[in-house]
Amino acid sequence: MLRSSTLAPTLTLLWAGVSLGGNIIAAPAKFQVQSLTTVELLQVGRAQFAWLGIAEIAIAAGLVLTLIFARQRPCWTLFVALVLLAVQQGIWQPALQARSDLMVSGGTPDESHLHLIFVVAEIAKFFLLLAAGSRLLAPRDERAQAI
Repeated sequence: MLRSSTLAPTLTLLWAGVSLGGNIIAAPAKFQVQSLTTVELLQVGRAQFAWLGIAEIAIAAGLVLTLIFARQRPCWTLFVALVLLAVQQGIWQPALQARSDLMVSGGTPDESHLHLIFVVAEIAKFFLLLAAGSRLLAPRDERAQAI
């Protein structure tokens, strides 16, 4: 079994990979499929983000439990990534889902920058997770000296 000193950076970097692959690469890639209608793309996106959200929450929960059992506080980059995940899943994702529901039903939502905010937050979360994973991989004495 992996020790917490190995498990925490593994989970952090796994989470970064899920974020990169599912949210940053796959999300815009589906719009390259010209045979899909906008409604179909929105429905695929809803399923994609629902499952990615479940995966991210599960990985984050495992990471938090690992840190608790190791009696280790998260570094600030990991803490901010956890807060971003909570805001994305608890506030922004439901609002974006409501917008897509309206579009699927034939409506036109009001102008919003929420999608762009979500994308910027996702990119920030990815880099925060890379930084946190790198910090967790550093020898313990180097971690103590880091900010």
